[in-house]
Amino acid sequence: MRFFLFDRIISSVPGKEATGIKNVAAQEEFLIGHYPRRPVMPAPLIIESLAQLGGWAVTVATQYASLALMVKVNDLKVYGSAVPGDQILLHVVLQNINDFGAVISGTAQVAGTEILTVGSITYVLYTVPPEERKSLRQRYTSAAP
Repeated sequence: MRFFLFDRIISSVPGKEATGIKNVAAQEEFLIGHYPRRPVMPAPLIIESLAQLGGWAVTVATQYASLALMVKVNDLKVYGSAVPGDQILLHVVLQNINDFGAVISGTAQVAGTEILTVGSITYVLYTVPPEERKSLRQRYTSAAP
């Protein structure tokens, strides 16, 4: 990943679930010019935040042997939005993982209220060459609590 759309992982049960946060700041590049009077974090970027956290959880579950690449989102429901100053609580649950792919479900909340749910995000897995796994582990663990 070139950039993370989550700021911190606050809990993780490898192979099962992960919880992270995204602090929405007024200076976020994606907010510049986006509804100038009332900027909101676009729902597709909240989905990407969940997908990145889910991808992190899948990669950790494979012990850094695979990278998860999102290919499909199902059962998406948007209930609200996030604005500058909000902290989004992201939660993903691994539903299935095998040699070829993985599926997670996820929710995003602001102040205890669900703003978005995803029934499933499907990933294909890219095998990480053994000589690159240590470097990947170092990059990914810097995002962990």
